This record gives sequence, C-alpha cells and structure tokens, in this order.
Amino acid sequence: MTTTPWPAISRPDVADPALRPWTVTFWRALVFCLLFSIIFLPEFVREGVSDSSLPYAKLVGGFRFIDVAILFLVLCHGVGLGCLRGKAVRFPRPLLFPGLAFLGCIGVAIGYGRSRGGSNFFFDWRGLALGIGLYFVWSLWLRRALDVAAAVRVFVIYMAARIGLLYVLYLAGYRDTLAGVPIPIFDGPVLSCIVFTGLLAFRYRESSTGGARLLWSCLAAAAYLFVLLCFRRTYWGELALGTFILLLLHKRNRIRNLVLLACMVAIAAGILGASFSSRIRSLDVTRDDSEFSADYAYHVYDLLDAWYQVRQSPLMGIGLGTSYSTWHIRNWKTESVMVHNAPLHVWLKYGITGLICYLWFHIALLAWLYRHSKAGAFRDAAFFGAAFAYLAAQFAMTLGFAPWPYSELQLTTLISFILAAAATADNLPPVRFDS
Repeated sequence: MTTTPWPAISRPDVADPALRPWTVTFWRALVFCLLFSIIFLPEFVREGVSDSSLPYAKLVGGFRFIDVAILFLVLCHGVGLGCLRGKAVRFPRPLLFPGLAFLGCIGVAIGYGRSRGGSNFFFDWRGLALGIGLYFVWSLWLRRALDVAAAVRVFVIYMAARIGLLYVLYLAGYRDTLAGVPIPIFDGPVLSCIVFTGLLAFRYRESSTGGARLLWSCLAAAAYLFVLLCFRRTYWGELALGTFILLLLHKRNRIRNLVLLACMVAIAAGILGASFSSRIRSLDVTRDDSEFSADYAYHVYDLLDAWYQVRQSPLMGIGLGTSYSTWHIRNWKTESVMVHNAPLHVWLKYGITGLICYLWFHIALLAWLYRHSKAGAFRDAAFFGAAFAYLAAQFAMTLGFAPWPYSELQLTTLISFILAAAATADNLPPVRFDS
C-alpha cells in the first residue's frame, strides 16, 4: 500500500541507526512521554462537561492552556519539517480523500450552525483538530520502521510505569467509586489507552521469545486486569472485542492465550466479588432491574431524543454550535449537545453527508490496517494487528452507547500516534527487535 508524502523532499541516508545521535533518541523519548501524559489528564469531570484541571482552563479567545501549548508545539515541528532535508510526512492514500471530505463536512456544519444562531463552533471537533496537528509532531520523529520500534518501546515503558502507579494508588486507597464499588479509575480515555496497551502487549508476546515474551505477558496481564477492575462496560467491550479480533487474526497458541485471559477474569472476580458477576449480567441491554443496568434507560432515551431531531432535519442535522431540547431525559438535562452514539451524533451535527464520510473513513482505515496486519509475522505486522483490533473494537462500541472519540483530546492524542506509527511502517521493510 502506497502513502502520500507531504512534502516530498530528498531524504538523507539514515539506514544505520548507529549513526543517529543519542540526543535524537533522548529528545524523541522526552517529547513522546510529554504527549503520552496528555492521555492521563482527565478533560471532563464525571458530573458534567467542565474543565477539570489547569491545563484545560481557558486562556484566551476560547482556547485553553493545553490548546495553545499543542499549537505551539505543532508550529515548532512544522518549522522543523520545513528545515529538515528529506523529511516527508506520510499519510495513507486510502484515507486521504474520505478524511478531506469529512473536514469539508465540518466546514459546512459550521456555516449551517452559524445560520441557526449557534456558537462555540470549535468545541465538538477541537480534539480532532489538535489530533491532526499532533500527527505532524509524531511524524517528524518517526522516519522509518526502526523509529516505530523505538516509539513502541517508549510507549509500553511509559504505560507500564503509569499502570503500575495506578495500581499502587489503588492499593493505597486512592480510588474512584462506580455504583458503590471502589475502582482504580473512572476516566474513559485513560481506560481506552490501557485497553490498547493490553492488546498491543497481547499481540507482541506472540512475536517474542524468552524474556521478552515474559515481559509482554506481564504487561498484558496487568492491563487486562486493570480494565476489568475498573468496572466500565464500554471498555470491557473494547477489550473483549479487540481480543477476539486478535485471536481470529493470530491462530497460534489460542488455548494458552485463553487460559491467560481466564486467569485475569478469575482474579478480577475474586477481588470484586458478587458485584463482578452482577455487572456482567448487566451487559444484557434488555435488563434494567438492577443497580448496574438502570442507566440503560437513560442511554436509550438519549438516543431517542437525538433521533427525533435527526428526523426533523435528516439532510443537514442541527449544525455545529447548536443544542437541542430533550424530552425523554429532561429530568437529567433539558438541553443536550452530544449523543452517546457516534453515527447518530455525526448525523445530528454534520448531516447525512458527514455520516457517509465518517463511515467511509473508518471503513477505509480498518481495511488498510487489516491488510497490513496480514502482511507477515514481523513486528510491523504485529503493530498493525494491535492497531486494527483496537480501532475496530472502539468503532464497534461507538455504534452502541459510546460517544464519538474525536471530541476528546486524550483519545485523539492516542489515535494520532497509532496512525502516524502505522503510516511510517507502511511500505517499509519489516524490522525485528526481539533482542
């Protein structure tokens, strides 16, 4: 699969990684760790949509501190891209046209929302815009497959440290609570990132041997158990679907892998007790008779209110910057700006054309990742497999009661990293790094 270079400039010979100065490795790791830390800065508090920390406080003109910091970082890297000879920002060609088409739909939705008296047009797609900017930052540091291997090392080391810290805090008594059950953390984007970490480690362990396999297995087990302990059904679903996809893609050692997964479920059940089995039974969407499934009615009513609005304006939706009055969930909130279902939300905000482009982009994305995940047994195929499993599972969950992921900076930071790494590995010789 070919990629589209932006811009195409002659490249220097960097085939020998030993020729790369250690300062490049150091600064790349530092920049990546700073960006990964964004994932662990909760953007919204549980009670509603509001700033939860200083980085998300308003600075000027509706922009937050973190927005300005990221835009400054993107500007610096853009200057670097212009100064470096031979650096090309690669973007998968199959995703280029649907991506640009959806951006055009955003522009149309802004104009339509303005004509209907809307305001704050940047809120809904701010995370997407910042994620696109971060794609260029990742791409400056990811020049070839060896760089992707190094970036994956930085990511898993950082995530292992953060997961370990969260375990320590949980054991020390610093916990959130969900339905009366103490959990390590509630924040969804953090859990989604840990889901990806678990899937990545689960896939990479099959491509490793000896001590490396043991380390990957430990990380996978820690991530899986953590997600189970957090009691969030959306991320249980992401993890289960992603694991199922990986088992389908990689047929070796299925029994051993299933035993590992069963052990993690058994440990979580032992820690959480009867509430764990009750939470599993609450996955039945037809049940609303327990403390763990009562909120299904609110999710269904949320979709019904949004569907009523779409039926009133099926071509254009309501446009960006606008809200709509609720009926079924008026005791929860009298007005709403977001739907907990990604296709319905996109249809509501960006019209039927936006929905078509949104689905087109994701189908093209998943098809591209799937093709590369079947390319071979090397580590680039393993990364593509984990990326495909995670993004496919995430997309599937948003077809139910999960909002679209591109309004949250935490998630677009992770997704932009995955896409930049995959685009760099695309159409390059596969690289092993078992040693």
